[in-house]
Amino acid sequence: MKTADISKLLFFIVTYFFLFPMLCFAGYRYEIEPRISVQQVYDDNIYLDSADEESDYLISVSPGINMNISSQNSSLSLDYSPAWVWYHTNDENNTVRHYGTLSYGQILTQHVKLDLTNTYLKSEVPLEEIEDIEEVRRTRNTYQRNMADASLEYQFGLEDALTFGYKHSLLENKDVTIDDGTVQSPFAEINYWLNERNGLELNYEFTDANFSRDDDATPGDDYAGHSADIRYIYRFTPHIKGSVGYAFTNRDFDGLTEDYAIHEGIVGLEYSLSPTLSLSLEGGIFALKNEESDDETGSVYKASLEKRSERWSVTIGAKGGWDETYLEAERRGLTTYWSADSGLEYRFMQRLNGYANVSFRQDEDVEDREWATFRGNCGLEWEFLDLFSLSLDYFYTQRNDDVDTDEYKVNRVMLTLTTSKLWKW
Repeated sequence: MKTADISKLLFFIVTYFFLFPMLCFAGYRYEIEPRISVQQVYDDNIYLDSADEESDYLISVSPGINMNISSQNSSLSLDYSPAWVWYHTNDENNTVRHYGTLSYGQILTQHVKLDLTNTYLKSEVPLEEIEDIEEVRRTRNTYQRNMADASLEYQFGLEDALTFGYKHSLLENKDVTIDDGTVQSPFAEINYWLNERNGLELNYEFTDANFSRDDDATPGDDYAGHSADIRYIYRFTPHIKGSVGYAFTNRDFDGLTEDYAIHEGIVGLEYSLSPTLSLSLEGGIFALKNEESDDETGSVYKASLEKRSERWSVTIGAKGGWDETYLEAERRGLTTYWSADSGLEYRFMQRLNGYANVSFRQDEDVEDREWATFRGNCGLEWEFLDLFSLSLDYFYTQRNDDVDTDEYKVNRVMLTLTTSKLWKW
């Protein structure tokens, strides 16, 4: 068993034998919801191959549990679900997936709060989408990702708080041609309001990233870096806030990858037009300072509109600027991008819900390579007999790339039957 596997196992053991007994006393509220799901999937391109698409049917059985224990000063939440997966044709890909999230919060004193969170994923699905990670794999080899976050918050005013924390991300791949890696990030944040209208936000994060390979190839360069930003906020009314800020990010690589620093200036506006309608706008410029190659400038922006009603909700958004990708199967490094997305949720009747989402993203890396990704999904969920739900989901993804072998198109249809029972006391 690898060291990382042992550490994750110890994490859950300590959680179970240390935290759980602490909460098993009078005065706590308990919610436990066991469940089991059976899923049938049709995937028309399981290896994301543009030249030789191969389809397959997958069946999975996934028991799971959701647990919440809370009191006036503490809370513990656990959601865990393994999944046994069988392929109809490519049975060499049969595997057991795992997905779990754990969070613990404790009010230590009147003004001090401790928060711990951990997310673990083990899967063979080539399109990984977790915590804004959108990477692509060309095999069905398994991989593991673990993300942990610990923070201590000191609240010294109604809206004033000082936070210190630490983040740790781990990626391990069974595919020896893909880098494994860890990223560690201690951070600090402060929110301080001078008065009812004027506030300040300051954030700092140090990043240390290390990569390795299981074959004889050289892994991607390790790096260290700093990120800091400061933002002044002005509250025009209880529903309208404006802001202006500056951010700095730098990366110092150990190998041949070029070092860089990025400066950003941003202006933002948040407007809660009503309890059911909100608007957020943010825009500015960034300046990329490379150690050797030419410097670059560009725009950064973010916009979102959300509207909710009793039966439906709509979200529309757009983003653009710069991004960096290192702890993923595709090490794309520094890129510039723009994207747009929208989503709709609708309740047709009391027990029948539907949704639809579409998104588009255009990227360009430092070598002027461009690729565009379109994604769409929609589905229906029907709840019946109080214990069961049946969902039908459709996913479509297409990538157009300057490198023809990295293009792909995939359709996936999923039918899922779930039964669960919530217990409270």
